[in-house]
Amino acid sequence: MATVNSTSSSTLSSLSAKTGLGGLVSGMDIDELVENMTATSREKILKQQQSVQKLEWKQIGYRSVSSALKKFQSSYLDVLSSTNFRSASFFNTVAVTSSSTAVTASSTSSASTGTMTINSIKQLATYQTVKGPALISKGLTGSLATETAGTLTSADIQSLASSLDGKSLYVSLDGKTKVITFDMSSIDGTSTAGDLQQAFQATLDTAFGTYTNSSGETKSVITASIVNDQLTFSSPGSTATVYGIGDDTSVLNALGFSFAQSNKLSSHAMIGDLPLSTELASQDTYTFSINSVEFSVSKYDTLESVMSRINSSKAGVTISYSSITDQFTMTSKTSGSGDNIVINEDAGGLMHAFGLTGDDAAMTYGKNAILSVNGEEIVRSSNSITIDGVNIELNNTTDEAVTLTMKTDTTSLMNSIKKFVEDYNSMVDLINGLVKEKVYSDYAPLSDKQKDEMSETEITKWEEKAKSGLLRGDSILKGISSKMNLLMTGLTVNGTSLYSMGITSAGYTENGKLQIDEEKLKTALETKGTEIRELFASTNGISNQLNSIINDAIKTSGPQGTRGSLIEAAGMESTMSDTENNITEKIERTNKYITTLQTRLTNEESRLWKKFTAMETALQQLNTQSSILTQFSSGS
Repeated sequence: MATVNSTSSSTLSSLSAKTGLGGLVSGMDIDELVENMTATSREKILKQQQSVQKLEWKQIGYRSVSSALKKFQSSYLDVLSSTNFRSASFFNTVAVTSSSTAVTASSTSSASTGTMTINSIKQLATYQTVKGPALISKGLTGSLATETAGTLTSADIQSLASSLDGKSLYVSLDGKTKVITFDMSSIDGTSTAGDLQQAFQATLDTAFGTYTNSSGETKSVITASIVNDQLTFSSPGSTATVYGIGDDTSVLNALGFSFAQSNKLSSHAMIGDLPLSTELASQDTYTFSINSVEFSVSKYDTLESVMSRINSSKAGVTISYSSITDQFTMTSKTSGSGDNIVINEDAGGLMHAFGLTGDDAAMTYGKNAILSVNGEEIVRSSNSITIDGVNIELNNTTDEAVTLTMKTDTTSLMNSIKKFVEDYNSMVDLINGLVKEKVYSDYAPLSDKQKDEMSETEITKWEEKAKSGLLRGDSILKGISSKMNLLMTGLTVNGTSLYSMGITSAGYTENGKLQIDEEKLKTALETKGTEIRELFASTNGISNQLNSIINDAIKTSGPQGTRGSLIEAAGMESTMSDTENNITEKIERTNKYITTLQTRLTNEESRLWKKFTAMETALQQLNTQSSILTQFSSGS
């Protein structure tokens, strides 16, 4: 490795205030002279820059510990983790198997070994529902323009056909729009409503075609019908909408349709604009209650927002609209028998218009689950039940007996504890490694000029030693390590400790790491399941106390001054503390001081250059005078 004197080289590779004559007359190296004369100032700047570099490295070291603590906490102490050591249920060592897919079972912390027989499942729990009638919307039905209301005469038919012949409108079917041009050439003065209907149907079939159903019958994609002067376009299971061509509404008016009339409801339409078959009262607000939860709906609210408000409320129901059946359904979120859906209209009749109240509403009450367990009949309102510490999910009815077998299985828990200890040791190793890291006092951070004189390999090796020991003996890290070590080796809950289950200190030289006696741990898991669960998952257990220690170190929430010790010192990326921490603030103060020193250096260089320039100018004048005198002397 190249020899580097880290205390005498400047990071400034050239003079910052080089002005004037550069030794052209005197022959002196003015650059070198000025640089040497400002060496002390440059050294001050270099020291401060090295201080900033050390702070940045120190911050990286702190943050590496914060990341390790955060990762460990997320893996073993977070409620969302599948290996949450703070959860009592995680320490279940009883595994449950079911002899039938009719039942799914799992154990709780209170489950014990043995068997349970579900003799039969006579009935599953169901949810109460209320369905409105199908085709709740007004649909694509319009009143044909006739001279005598209620009777479509031959004259009316011929007149209507003449007004429509060759005219067009848009029909959209499930988002695909086509131009429908009416051909009424078959209609004359003797035509009937049936003839008119056939003419409409032929036009629709030409545009949208026909299909053969499962019974082998030919069906129209959109069906036209005329009943009591009312024309209806129907397309079961599909959404059809009619539009006029441009500004021409004459065809729509003749058929009794309105612009953008559809056979289904749009969830984005306002309540007051919904084309319901049962018209709403003309008012601004509609009020009703569901299971005693009151709702007030504006006519300007969209259908989507109203359903969302009901579904997210405390009414305990879910309302939905099917565009296939054109039907509203309300379902209770509570299973089992009883009146779980109670709707009361107050003003406006919105629920009645949805078909959810009144004679047309079809109510289906929920049922309780009925099963026999160990010969005893049990009735529950839910298909999810817990018996003797076993969670049971009823999937299907069955007359055949289902056997649940509960056996102790410590394999999974043992593997998790071994991984817990392994990751804990890695975390402790990192912390104590930094605390006891060797200091190389002869290796200071390199300046840019020094790096230019070294290879990449030499730079890497140098900086490894320059970084080493920056956190040696650090009080914050030592405090975290000490707390964790005291907890893991000293805590006893109801007479049980890690030592009693085969987890002990790996020795003084291992700096707080743990080691496992697997045979002893296996025996403890098989015989002391409850005690081990208490040791880890109780309020004052290892997991909760370890979580508190980690939070005290890496908490990022709250204002500066109330965060974790590591966060206050060095911050954490992607949080407010990234810039609000002691090290960053010290770096900012030092950089400001460096700027001041650099300004002073520039001024110092300028003063020196002026002096040397004046010297060069004087020497040039002397040389000129000397040359003149020499010429006079030669002339004489």
